Parts: sequence; C-alpha cells; structure tokens
Amino acid sequence: MADEQAQNATAPWSGAVIPMAGAGAASSVRIPVPGTQGLCIQLYAPGNFKNSTSTLFFVEDPGKKFGRQLRLDYGEQKLPNGSKAITYHWNQSKTLPTFGITNHTPVSGAAPATYHAARYFRHGGRFLGVVGMAVDAVSIVQADKPLRRATEVVAGWAGAWAGCKVVGAGGATAGFWAGSEAPLVGNAIGAGLGGLGGCIIGGGVGYFVGSTVAGVVYDWAEDTRFRPLIISSEAEVRAWLRGEGH
Repeated sequence: MADEQAQNATAPWSGAVIPMAGAGAASSVRIPVPGTQGLCIQLYAPGNFKNSTSTLFFVEDPGKKFGRQLRLDYGEQKLPNGSKAITYHWNQSKTLPTFGITNHTPVSGAAPATYHAARYFRHGGRFLGVVGMAVDAVSIVQADKPLRRATEVVAGWAGAWAGCKVVGAGGATAGFWAGSEAPLVGNAIGAGLGGLGGCIIGGGVGYFVGSTVAGVVYDWAEDTRFRPLIISSEAEVRAWLRGEGH
C-alpha cells in the first residue's frame, strides 16, 4: 500500500515533466545528422560567438567559431548588383558537398518561419527544461520515498538526453530527404525541423522510459532479500573443521 501511495504521489509530477524534458533536451543537445560527416544541429552559436544573428546551426566542431558549418541567418547581404539588403540567407563553410548550398544563398518559403521558430525555441525550450528540473526537485522533497524519486529523476533526464539524440538523428535523416523533395523547404530546413521535432519526442519518451525503469529496478532491489545457499549449524561447522585437520 505504501508503495502504491508513493507512486501515486509522484506520477502527476513525472507526467507534467515529460514534455518539459523533451523541450529542454532539444534546445540544448547537439543532434547528430547522419551522413553529413559529423555535422550536428544546434541552436547556439559555435565558438561562443556572441551576438550572432543566426538561429539554426549545422556545426561539426562547436568549439570553432569558423569551422565547418552551415547557419541560417538574417542580416545584411551583398547582392550581385553591388547593393546591400537585409535578407534571410545561408552562410556556409565547407558544407557545399553535403547540402548543395553556396555561401550567402537567399532563402524563402519555410526558411523565414523556421528562423524565428528556432530563435524563440532556443530560449523557450531551455526555460521549460529549467522549470522541469525545478518541478522534479520539488517532487523529490514531497515524495514518500525521496531516494526512489531521486533515482527516477536522474534516470529520466539521462534518458531524455539519450532519446533526444537517437530519435533526433532519425528525424534529421527523414527531414533531409523529405525536404529535398519539397522546393519550399529544402534539405537543410527539412533536416533541422525533423531533427528538432524528433529530439523533442525522443526526449519525452526517453524521460518516461528512464524514470519508469529506474522506479521498477529500485523497487526490485528494495524488496529483494538474499539468503545463503547453505545454512549450517555450529556443530556441523566444527565437525567439518576437525575433518580437515583443524
């Protein structure tokens, strides 16, 4: 009965955190894009490049400011006629063979909406992640079995990060190929949307699976009692020692 009460007390908390975990993971995790020789989707500028006007990045090395990368930008662009204009466009370095996008390529269609969605989600997703962690911290304090709940929380967030990467990678691959067939989307936008969407779903599922499995394992370990294979009396032990010459 006590176990059921503990589970019932924590279930609403964990249920509320599942979408927060997915959003938090997607806004922070580097999502691998299979088939791109190491490029990953991320929403933060590489190399601590502050004040960047780009919002969606495909980056190989997050520590390099100008490494191999493709980024969706909104800012001043030099036009072929020599004039300048504020446009949505791609900036790239050494990713032309992967995406077929040249540097300073103007974009339209789904790209502008994706640019702003990535911008807002970068902050909103992290905020939801922080709120989810705070909710989990409160749930540990209020749980009938704090250690059990803490085990669920740690395993849940670890599962969220893992699920985000795995499902996000699959979503990026699917989005890449689907976007290639849609003129108003393109392979880069398709990969970005597919990767982030898959990461949100995978993060939520990973949190649920991780926390659930951790709770089951904790209950099993707590309720399990191990017994010796052989229970011998003191007289039997002494007789065995005499037989061995002790």
